[in-house]
Amino acid sequence: MTARRGDDAVRPCWVGVDGGGTRSRALVGDGAGREAGAADGGPGLIDPGDPERAVRAVAAVVRAAAANAGVDLPVRGLWAGLAGAGNEVARQAVEAGLRDAGLAGAVAVGSDVEAAHADAFGDGPGVLLVVGTGSAVRAVDPRGEVVRVGGWGALLGDEGSGYRIGLDGLRAVVRSADGREPQTGLTGALLSLTGAAAPKGLPAWAAGATKGEIAALSVEVARVARQGDTVAARVIHRALGEVRAHLEAVLEGTRGWEGAPPVALVGGLVREGGPLREAVVEMGAELGCEVRLDEVVPERGALSLAIGLTKV
Repeated sequence: MTARRGDDAVRPCWVGVDGGGTRSRALVGDGAGREAGAADGGPGLIDPGDPERAVRAVAAVVRAAAANAGVDLPVRGLWAGLAGAGNEVARQAVEAGLRDAGLAGAVAVGSDVEAAHADAFGDGPGVLLVVGTGSAVRAVDPRGEVVRVGGWGALLGDEGSGYRIGLDGLRAVVRSADGREPQTGLTGALLSLTGAAAPKGLPAWAAGATKGEIAALSVEVARVARQGDTVAARVIHRALGEVRAHLEAVLEGTRGWEGAPPVALVGGLVREGGPLREAVVEMGAELGCEVRLDEVVPERGALSLAIGLTKV
């Protein structure tokens, strides 16, 4: 079905996609999961009001990855793990749109968390803790039961995430301007990042910002907190408390572990060098977990799921 241009024989290929609120990434590989090419693209978040936007984003990044790999489309299978896939109607709309785009013979759309879990644990048990633009925990316990905590989106959830930290940082600045918070180093830091001349300009900036742009402020909030700013430190402390509550809830809801439950970390705030990584690793150990420090690559997990679509 798919040939690598220049090869003498047809070599089937598959594509895995990871898409979130900040960016998307596609990985092309063969049936053994060997990488042939990859590409980065724009946000792959599913907007229930405009699922076609996610279709366009995924199609663009898949075509770019195929071009980088020297692979003709359609490939054998495509599995896209996208933030916002919990909305079943929107997920089905994106899946149908990707089928119509002619990218692959077999197409499936799931969540970005499922893709990351597949990379971290395959089809085995484990706990995946996501702390990036959004937040969620997904566990598969030794009985095969799936327990998910969080992942309710920007309006109802995302506690402890980069988005919530960035938003709480902005809120702290405007409260400080009112005199409801002490003076804080967040004011100068976040005004500089947003380009606002004064706190009164922040509401307009926030209203026009993407979720990813607000989440990007979290790194600066963490930096200001490390410098001893009490207001910023409260924002980070609250976020870590929310992450702990997520993890405690999923541990309470799972059964059958023999020894310490394995926990893998994914997301910009907890990757190697991320501002919350050290604290979250310590937190996991305190809760009796085996925290795995290996990098989780969601698009690699999505590629393995894509290959699974065509197994007989």
